[in-house]
Amino acid sequence: MVLQVVLLILAIVMLYYGAEFALESAEKIGLALGLSPLVIGLLIVGFGTSLPEFFVSQLASYRGEPGIALGNIVGSNIANLFLILGVSGLMGRLFISGKEIKKQLLLHLALTAILALVLLQDQVYWWGSALLIGFMAFYLWDTFASMKKDRAHLGDQKQPQSQEEKVGPKEIIHLFAGFALLYGGGELLVKSGTAVALEFGISSYVISAIFVAFGTSFPELVTAIMTSKKGKNSDIITGNIIGSNIFNAAFVLGSLVFYKIKIAENFIPEMSALIFAALFLLVLCFAKRAFYRIAGAIFLSCYIAMVLYWVR
Repeated sequence: MVLQVVLLILAIVMLYYGAEFALESAEKIGLALGLSPLVIGLLIVGFGTSLPEFFVSQLASYRGEPGIALGNIVGSNIANLFLILGVSGLMGRLFISGKEIKKQLLLHLALTAILALVLLQDQVYWWGSALLIGFMAFYLWDTFASMKKDRAHLGDQKQPQSQEEKVGPKEIIHLFAGFALLYGGGELLVKSGTAVALEFGISSYVISAIFVAFGTSFPELVTAIMTSKKGKNSDIITGNIIGSNIFNAAFVLGSLVFYKIKIAENFIPEMSALIFAALFLLVLCFAKRAFYRIAGAIFLSCYIAMVLYWVR
């Protein structure tokens, strides 16, 4: 038990420095390439911090534990939205009224609806995975197309900024070192945390939905806290969360088609919560209101309520 607690602390330290390296280097590399802060969060940081979910879900499915894989994906998305956005909203004001973020929120709502359709079946069918992978392909194409259009439109303005950004081997090494620490820390946190939880007789689904999901979402939480702490563009926080949720649902779940996963759990409460969050953010966006303390408190309260529902 003592060893597992020590490993748990070590995992948190690894995740902290992993997020530090990934955030700093990703922002420098992204700005040098002419990417907006939102795209940096959506693609570079969002994908990097979703790697723990990918590996955990693949390993769980391979070992015949589909409940852990599904609970990890759904629980991570719930933690990303309600816990991380909730904490971020309490720490600072998040502006979500731009044209670019509005499109991303609409895509996020569409994907949440697809995710609900897939998970309300008795198993993950091939057509469900095809929808998710197809959405992922469209999402990447649309993001890069928009990025190319923006760079062409603002080329003259972006060029001086790109020249100012110096990217060398150090930034590349830090980026991959950050991702490696995020993955290693996430794996270690899941294993040690699961061992500690099992000592108290907690079920595997509860472990997956709460502890494993929290462990694999911890990189996003650390990245969001450090972004708020350093006063960086809040689009990185929003983009990181949306990007991570999209990668979790579309890429991670879509890639599990080969395991023919049976769905035994009732995901209606979880899907209802995710759809509520997606609609709530869209309402704020169209109303041009910032995500701040009241909204943060609502989201954090929803996360606590969901955890209580899981352990009931």
